[in-house]
Amino acid sequence: MTLKIGSWMIAIGCFVAAAGLCTLPAAFGAQRDAALLDAAAMMFSTGMVLAASGLYMKARYLAEAEPSKARSGKGRRSVCDACGHNESAIECRVHHVHLCPDCLGKHYDFKSCAYVPATRQTYTTKTKARAQASGA
Repeated sequence: MTLKIGSWMIAIGCFVAAAGLCTLPAAFGAQRDAALLDAAAMMFSTGMVLAASGLYMKARYLAEAEPSKARSGKGRRSVCDACGHNESAIECRVHHVHLCPDCLGKHYDFKSCAYVPATRQTYTTKTKARAQASGA
């Protein structure tokens, strides 16, 4: 229902703004009328506010309708593989180990380890193969 109301508000707002723009040349005719210029400006601005309100209503509805996509990344956090107590912050790509900040100092080896944030999406071998096959 909110999506339909938002769409109608956008349509009516655009119509009112267009009417304001069509009224504008009449204000600059041979007989200049300041009141007509004010009316055209008021119609245009009212139409734009109405269209923007409809767009805002649609955006708010869509943001509230799908909150699971925005929050899905936070629920996937894993626990540190070394201590098993704290939440992992870093993943060692070489050893495939999730580490918390406390255990990172014990594991750190700058020559062989490659670290990425633990929240980054990990790719499977099928995904890597598809990416290489498509040339990406």
